[in-house]
Amino acid sequence: MKNYKNLDRGQWAELKLSEVVNKLPNKIVSDIGAGFGWFQPILSKYNLEWQPFDFVQKIAEASLWDLNYSAPENAKQPGFVVFLEVLEHLSNPELGIRNIANHIVKGGYMVLSTPNPFSAASKFSMIFKNRLYAFQEKHIVEHHVYVPLPHIVQFHLENNGFEVIEMATIGNIMAPKFYFKFNYLKDLVHYFILILLVLIKPESKGHTQAYFVVKK
Repeated sequence: MKNYKNLDRGQWAELKLSEVVNKLPNKIVSDIGAGFGWFQPILSKYNLEWQPFDFVQKIAEASLWDLNYSAPENAKQPGFVVFLEVLEHLSNPELGIRNIANHIVKGGYMVLSTPNPFSAASKFSMIFKNRLYAFQEKHIVEHHVYVPLPHIVQFHLENNGFEVIEMATIGNIMAPKFYFKFNYLKDLVHYFILILLVLIKPESKGHTQAYFVVKK
């Protein structure tokens, strides 16, 4: 599994978009979980039409879409979908992906990202706290209710007509900056344990997991 250590998820999503922008079946991009519209300027660079959706109205441009239901009636079918850091919030991820699959045109692409439950940080948390890093009780407030194990996410995608082009991780393990306190030694030990976990299982590198798929 490839690791993009020098990118964040937005940069990775733009990279994947740039690879297929000349092959898109149309210029409409559905940004599902658009938030405050941070992806819109990226789409403007490629002269693409931004169609934002969200579960909660954060910006006036976004249409409300509860992924337990089909897309809004006035929604245009896109040739590209941006679906970043949303899947883990869904109580019914299979249904959510099915509704997106019905929304996107055949031959359309999607970029999807979630927290990486197999990251070194997550494994460290499981070993010492018996809790996955991004899926502890405190994360219920953020509605992190689905643990996106990669083989299960792949199953949901393929079961709903998507072909996985790439599975990857995003991010790197950063060494702690030196400071004159005892806690620095603690941070240093933590860092070396994370490095060891990555050496054992390379897919542990990267706090984010990402999927680049096409609708068959």
